[in-house]
Amino acid sequence: MRFDDTQQPVPYLNRQDQRRLLGMVAGLSFIVIAILWAARPETWHWLIPADNESAQNAPLSEEGDAPPFTVGESPNPFGSSPDPVNSSVPSEKTVNSSRVGSATNIPPEWLESINDQFMGLRADESDAYYRILAHISRLDVDLLNKHARKDILHVNLIHSPDLYRGELLSLKGTARRILPLKTIENPYGVKTAYEVWITTEDSGNDPWRIVTTSLDKRLPRGENVNAPVKLVGYFFKLYSYASNGGQHMAPLLLAAQVEPNIVVKVAPSGTGLQPYIILFAALFGFGTLLLVTAYHQGDHIFRTEMSHKFRPEDFESRKVLQEMAGKEYDPTEILKQASIKKNDPA
Repeated sequence: MRFDDTQQPVPYLNRQDQRRLLGMVAGLSFIVIAILWAARPETWHWLIPADNESAQNAPLSEEGDAPPFTVGESPNPFGSSPDPVNSSVPSEKTVNSSRVGSATNIPPEWLESINDQFMGLRADESDAYYRILAHISRLDVDLLNKHARKDILHVNLIHSPDLYRGELLSLKGTARRILPLKTIENPYGVKTAYEVWITTEDSGNDPWRIVTTSLDKRLPRGENVNAPVKLVGYFFKLYSYASNGGQHMAPLLLAAQVEPNIVVKVAPSGTGLQPYIILFAALFGFGTLLLVTAYHQGDHIFRTEMSHKFRPEDFESRKVLQEMAGKEYDPTEILKQASIKKNDPA
């Protein structure tokens, strides 16, 4: 007879131990993620808010050269050559039918006299010119910004001026020349005007010509400036001008105001999540404390139950069984010896 101890340990953890390990892994993962998040400098502003008063605006203008073009404005802005100069521009009128039903839209009849085939501005274009300047000056700035298009490029206007004539455009660029512009008597009350030549990212060295009735006082004036600006204006026509490189064309926009495009460099002052982060950390700490307490209580209950189920071990019997392990015995002989010991009073 063999008395080998064949009991093997359970090859898996019970459900309670599995939940404990899962909780510890989740807690460790959260700690690792929190460490990685806190190591990023851009997340520190919630703990130490930056001082916004120390933020400075970008410089309004810098030294720089204007693009290689020269424009001389005659006393009469509508003095122009009677001969066509822009033979590359199609003369067929293509009406943009999308401009309907809004206070910012220009009626097509206002633009019937506009012609891109002649140099400068013609006398019969003066009514539309001043009428649109007066019209945009009366419109609300927020309304203009809401309806202005930002998807029309310089090259689109050069190749298809009739398609985009009268469109309200939003531009951001660099002013190269800012000068006062003479006006003539008109029935719309426009008495002051300025011309602003700007370049944009999509135009390169090819300029835009802007005529505006108002100019921000912070902008410099002169033949050679370099100032970031922004504006909203109507595309009026292709303006032909003479430059050092010959005859060129620039889209002419009529605007109510040209403003400096000031980029405010402000350090982040917080995201407003500080109370939530602190609350989450407190809840996480409280939950961790509850888990540790529950685990300790569970261990105590487990030890108590095991002590009731399994009595203290008989070390003498265990020693005998270990000596008998791996040997063969006759049960009858063992019973006889046990009977003799029982009957023997000694």
